[in-house]
Amino acid sequence: MPRQHGMADREPCPWRIVDDVGGAFCMGAIGGGIWHTVKGFRLAPAGSRLQGSFSAVQARAPVLGGQFAVWGGLFACCDCTLTSIRQKEDPWNSIVSGAVTGGVLAARAGPREMASAAVVGGVLLALIEGMGIMFTKMMAPPVPTAEDYERARLQDPTAPPTAGGMSILGNVMGGNVASSTTSPPPSTLDEMSSAETTFSTEEKSQSETESSGSSWFGFGK
Repeated sequence: MPRQHGMADREPCPWRIVDDVGGAFCMGAIGGGIWHTVKGFRLAPAGSRLQGSFSAVQARAPVLGGQFAVWGGLFACCDCTLTSIRQKEDPWNSIVSGAVTGGVLAARAGPREMASAAVVGGVLLALIEGMGIMFTKMMAPPVPTAEDYERARLQDPTAPPTAGGMSILGNVMGGNVASSTTSPPPSTLDEMSSAETTFSTEEKSQSETESSGSSWFGFGK
């Protein structure tokens, strides 16, 4: 099933309904809690504003969360049904699902209200999908032009990316690698010369000690 939009990268259809119902309930409950906290605080009489705010949240926030959950569950069912029928996921599924959801929820108010709610739901989902597509295109990397392709074609993929790499490549091509690998650095030469001097001094002192011992004892030779 081809996926043509970023909103299609959600849960698979059987689990998408549960996900949308839970997310919609949390959104409605949190938003309703904030709204009714302020509203209850303002409408409560002086001296009991905190209690009135708490009572308003306790009474109305779960109701608003349930209404959001019903809308999200019905929308997810319509979206999954259209995805199964059309065998693809694109913005049209969400737009039609929004229109159907709005119409079904307003069915008890009459055909006129049902049609009005369907139009509002479709337009709202079209705006949401359009904003999502616009932000996706804004965040996407720019499309390579013909000059970019030509520059990439002329560039040597084996060349080192830095100036240091170019100097190393020049040494390799000029034959300086052998000298750089065979000849040790000056610090190494100094250490080697000092070590040889130390060894020669120790050998000389050892030979002098042996000669002095042989002069004291005749059987040393």
